[in-house]
Amino acid sequence: MKIIMGADQMGMELKKAIRDDLISRGYDVTDVNPDAPIFYQDAAKQVARGVQSKEYDRGIAICGTGMGVSIICNKHKGVYAALCESVYQAWRSKVVNNTNVLCMGGFIIGNEMGRVMAREWLEAEYMVGLDEEMAKIVGKEFQELVKSEDELFG
Repeated sequence: MKIIMGADQMGMELKKAIRDDLISRGYDVTDVNPDAPIFYQDAAKQVARGVQSKEYDRGIAICGTGMGVSIICNKHKGVYAALCESVYQAWRSKVVNNTNVLCMGGFIIGNEMGRVMAREWLEAEYMVGLDEEMAKIVGKEFQELVKSEDELFG
């Protein structure tokens, strides 16, 4: 699985902790700014465009609160970013919402929590573990989301 990551100044420490953990676990990780922070808008755009182009399977974007990067990422067609503050939210965002970008806040999430959140999110699979009725609902909701997105973005 190919992962793209980026962070602003407030997310650098968390990004490095997650990046190093994922690399040690065998993930193919590209860090858009390994040594120096960039503006949150630029980090989010690079992560979103990498996922949007399908060059990367998933992305992780981090700023101070995670809000800024999540807003920017979600402006890109085909990018489904979730701002998460717990392991459960991260896992559920993939299983139910089929997210492909995980957003976190460096002010909010500690390094160990971030590592666990990223691992759980990356290991989760869309609709796996849902009962049959819930899977039908979730599948229909996601199809409606894609349809709405096509209407908005063409």
